[in-house]
Amino acid sequence: MDVKKIAVIGSGLMGSGIAYVSAWNGFEVTMVDINQDLVDKGMERLRTDVMTGIDKGKMSITQAEGLMSRLSGSVDAEAAVKDADLVIEAIFENMEVKKEVFAKIDSAAPAHCILATNTSSLSIDELASATSRPDKFIGMHYFSPVPAMKLLEIVLGDKTSADTINVAKAVGEKQGKKTVLAKNSPGFIVNRLLMPVMREAILMLERGDATKEEIDTAMVSVGKAPAGPFSLADFVGLDITFNAMSTLYREIGDCFKPPETLAKLVESGAIGMKSKKGFYDYAADDAEPEEPKGADSEWIVERLNMPAIREAMILIDDEIANKEDINMAMKLGASWPMGPFEMADRYGLDRCREFIGKLESELGECYSVPKSLK
Repeated sequence: MDVKKIAVIGSGLMGSGIAYVSAWNGFEVTMVDINQDLVDKGMERLRTDVMTGIDKGKMSITQAEGLMSRLSGSVDAEAAVKDADLVIEAIFENMEVKKEVFAKIDSAAPAHCILATNTSSLSIDELASATSRPDKFIGMHYFSPVPAMKLLEIVLGDKTSADTINVAKAVGEKQGKKTVLAKNSPGFIVNRLLMPVMREAILMLERGDATKEEIDTAMVSVGKAPAGPFSLADFVGLDITFNAMSTLYREIGDCFKPPETLAKLVESGAIGMKSKKGFYDYAADDAEPEEPKGADSEWIVERLNMPAIREAMILIDDEIANKEDINMAMKLGASWPMGPFEMADRYGLDRCREFIGKLESELGECYSVPKSLK
């Protein structure tokens, strides 16, 4: 099927970003939200992005006019999807609300229309169960900011058809994205690997192994990451990190339980940069760093890389995704300097086996050696 018309449900940061890259690349797009004020804000965000593109010389006036001519906004979801070839849902992460939206869309969309969700961690199969077309249901997980981030995780439900997969890949590629495939599994690829690293960093802090400043500095200076885990979590939002980790905890078990420090910060409203306080205090110019623990930077990096390597190997053992897609997903979706299997090659499998085995003996089954490493 050749997709020409896309309906995007949700006009927030993600929804408007998806609408932008779709219209820029030639698709006719209708962006939908529950009231006119939200639609207007989304359309204004798009106009601002277009003007920024013009000012920076990234597009001409003619290109900008063409992009905006392919965009429209609506509060009528049924009308917006009645002639759509593809619907992409991009609302907040609530299973029941998303299922209500998809049930409504399913009854109004034409038979050929593919339904996609931008969820970052919720079950594709459960969402598909709200529709009469599980074969035409798929995950299309974009990363923020959508125009800048090159990755698109395509997540397959148990009943997703080959045709649906091919259409989703073709749309993503036309939008300028690199696509990776993952079977339906909690957290898919990127969040499934990011959360163990974030959780481990917090547990290291709680155990007194290193300070947050030492951990962040080590991951940037030695690990060559664009940001340390605590700075990154504050930037993304601790509420978002907590919700993603909680989903994995609910779906997989105690090995993903959010640490107490994270839970208390979220409960107190200290959710990162947007609240001026998270792991770091952004309102205080003279905040004193914690007394250094003297932790070795090389050890910190290895200590945080090993859980990521371990989790990546579990994805392979469970046949969720392949090595190439996992490596690319982490480099493009999480801005890691190298993928987990590239890290494993650098350390050597014997070293990985030894390190993870030592963690298991000291800390228990949440650090068990993966089957493919035994």
